[in-house]
Amino acid sequence: MRIPTPIVLLTALLLTSALTACDRSTPVREDRPRPVRSIVVEPAQTASSLTLPGEVHPRIETRYGFRVGGKIAERMVSVGDRISAGQVLARLDPKDVEPAVAQARAQVAAAQTEAKLAHIELERLKDLHRQNFVSLAQVDRQQAQTDASDARQRNAQAQLTQARNAVAFQALVADADGVVTAIDAEAGQVVAAGQSVVRAARTAEKELLVNVPEADLPVAREAKTWQVTIPALGDEPLQARMRELSPVADPASRTYPMRMTLLGDTGAVALGMCATARSLRESGQTIVLPISALYSQDGEARVWIVADDLSVRSVPVRTGGFLDDAVRITGGLEPGDRVVTAGANLLVAGQKVRLLDGEGAAASGENARAEVVTKEAAAAKEATAGERATDGAAQ
Repeated sequence: MRIPTPIVLLTALLLTSALTACDRSTPVREDRPRPVRSIVVEPAQTASSLTLPGEVHPRIETRYGFRVGGKIAERMVSVGDRISAGQVLARLDPKDVEPAVAQARAQVAAAQTEAKLAHIELERLKDLHRQNFVSLAQVDRQQAQTDASDARQRNAQAQLTQARNAVAFQALVADADGVVTAIDAEAGQVVAAGQSVVRAARTAEKELLVNVPEADLPVAREAKTWQVTIPALGDEPLQARMRELSPVADPASRTYPMRMTLLGDTGAVALGMCATARSLRESGQTIVLPISALYSQDGEARVWIVADDLSVRSVPVRTGGFLDDAVRITGGLEPGDRVVTAGANLLVAGQKVRLLDGEGAAASGENARAEVVTKEAAAAKEATAGERATDGAAQ
């Protein structure tokens, strides 16, 4: 069957139009300025802050124990009781030391009698020696025996004093004011000398125990002032100073225990309260940039600097630590440099940019005005060419 000629021509025309449309592509303007945000860097006073949770502890917690062993007869305090210096905390059964005291007294009496007899005998021999009835050697031997008896008397007296001290040590007495934090032995229990019976914390000085992570050790060491906030007592902070920082990490948490002495009025602060310690350390004048201004190339931190002609160049920088959402720059930049803070990962060296921030408004305005002038000149040129073409056709 023969296809009509008009249909063939129409089909060919449609195919030609489709192929022409497929070959046509929109050119990409590589010289179009990319919009970016930027800031002009200036040195600023910065401070490193560190916030750590902690718990209120006593500076001194004493484990009271009897100086002698024995059976606990009674305990006078309980956990939470406030105690004062000289207060009796517990007593031992005195039946174990009463015979020792009696024995020491008997030994003292015997030693005194022996020493008295030795002195009498020594005086008698001295009189006989003056009358030449005994030799000097006999007097010397008696003198030695008298000295030995005197020494035995002093020894017996010391044993009596020790036995009396053992009676006095039957009472467990507090050394300072504080509060009982734990009971380690009960009435009826037989304890050895020095075994913990009552634990008491001194309330004169309170401190805060915090655990410092490894990464925060430099800031913790250099911090001069600390502010401690106790939520149970309101938002009013207390001043504190670091007393000690352990050089050895805790094997379980891998943190370093640090103790800080609380200053000021701590009467309302109770042991065991939760607290937050915050430190401030002045770092001096340094350049601070948003983290978004950094990008990495070959493992090196770099930033984009905007030149006067609104082209960008990449420069390496040295960082000096992070501050929340910012970073300290210690090298690579000079005051007055304009640095791209948004869109850094989309730029290439020498690329033209268009500033969006307020500082670049003047530069952007000049670019816009230059672009308008260029467009007007081009339009005028096209209009002139058109008029010349019209005149030529008319002739």
